[in-house]
Amino acid sequence: MRLFAILLTLLLSACAAPPGGSIFSTAPAEEPSPLASVIALSNKIKALCIEPEYAVYFAKTFCTPSELSLSMMSDRTKINQAQKIALNAWSQAYDKLAEELNEKLALSSAANKQMADYNKTIAFPAAQKNRLDLYQGSITWGVYNRKRKEISDGIAAESQRVVQQKI
Repeated sequence: MRLFAILLTLLLSACAAPPGGSIFSTAPAEEPSPLASVIALSNKIKALCIEPEYAVYFAKTFCTPSELSLSMMSDRTKINQAQKIALNAWSQAYDKLAEELNEKLALSSAANKQMADYNKTIAFPAAQKNRLDLYQGSITWGVYNRKRKEISDGIAAESQRVVQQKI
């Protein structure tokens, strides 16, 4: 994650339009770099968290792991019908963006390809199973949130491992 954060920061600091560029140019638009695409997709994923149609879902869970609270981790309630609808809608939107992001991530660098492989084989299947367990009512919101945090921590640990390989 540190490598990814550094790359995001570097790219965001260089996002100004080129001198002399025009939005009215008739030249074909250049395909954005894989890293630029990763950043754009990351922003779209984060934007899902504030969409009104998912509010009932995000009232019970976190958008980013830093938002996880003790009450979320200890929530013993199970999902209700309105939350199921929001979870399903968010999952469809999120999975589409996450899959696209993962494809671009794999193209951006060798280290990020390792992360994309980890996401595809470990993190994404675990997250989908966790969502299904919540949706089916076989786990509580607290269990779901702790598992989401565990998956996120696994991604961060894998990112750290990948970074350490390069040093």
